[in-house]
Amino acid sequence: MATRLPTNWAAVGFLLVLVFAWGGNYTWVKMALDDIGPWSFNAMRYLGAALLLGTIFVVSGRGRILLPIPGERLALAFIGLLQVALMTGFTTLALVFTEASRVVLIAYSVPVWALLWSLVLLGEKLTRIAALGAALGIGGLALLAPPDALSWDAATLSGIILALLGTQAWAIGAVLYRQRRWRTPFWSQIFWQVGVAAVAMVPAALFVEGFGAWRDTTTLRVIVLYNVVVPTALGFWCWAQALSRVPAATASQVLVLSPIFGMVQSHFVLGEALNESIWAAAAAVSLGALLVLRGDRPA
Repeated sequence: MATRLPTNWAAVGFLLVLVFAWGGNYTWVKMALDDIGPWSFNAMRYLGAALLLGTIFVVSGRGRILLPIPGERLALAFIGLLQVALMTGFTTLALVFTEASRVVLIAYSVPVWALLWSLVLLGEKLTRIAALGAALGIGGLALLAPPDALSWDAATLSGIILALLGTQAWAIGAVLYRQRRWRTPFWSQIFWQVGVAAVAMVPAALFVEGFGAWRDTTTLRVIVLYNVVVPTALGFWCWAQALSRVPAATASQVLVLSPIFGMVQSHFVLGEALNESIWAAAAAVSLGALLVLRGDRPA
């Protein structure tokens, strides 16, 4: 017992870094969109991240395992399109239309949607605890859009729909990922999926927004560099370190704190409101996700 405690606390430390890096990044992306289009921003951050990860692989002498093993490349590319390109593509577009606090709460309802998609795609059984968590999570999402407190214009509705679409892509990708046992090393998977996202985003940005669809500001440079290094390279390194110490289900429970941190940060940095409906939604979504993650025994 004495030897496990430091390891567990180390895992908590790595996961708290992820709460900051992943949950708080919606605030910074929202700020960046003042200077750049959403397509161009995603193209920049994923192209930069792919180049950084590729360089780290080559310099560390692991260039021979840069790509996934044959037979897994197509499947991992498809999952990368879902979880990286489509997820961040839709949520970044959502940030153009609505508050970062709403987008981050919708995004982190993914355990609820992954549970529902696993019922459809894999025929898995629903436990009582997981069913309660799904109901809480969906109820929390409904609280994000109270008819009497939200301006139901086309922009707001578009933002909510886009965030939900991104979350569905992430959830389906998560279900497909755990459907099989992968032989490709973790970091090769990350490089491949980020690279696939860059390949998809660069031509899309050129087609939709064209060249020079940004203002070259210090803020934009810092946020793009931050996204390349912190949420991507450092973030996935922390995730790998945490998973080497605790089970994935346990690690995911700590990440339930991410939307809470994200919406509080957006309040102080962007001045977004934290009213009763937002707090109630945050409590319901977070508790629902936690129950879904813990509901691992058949009813």
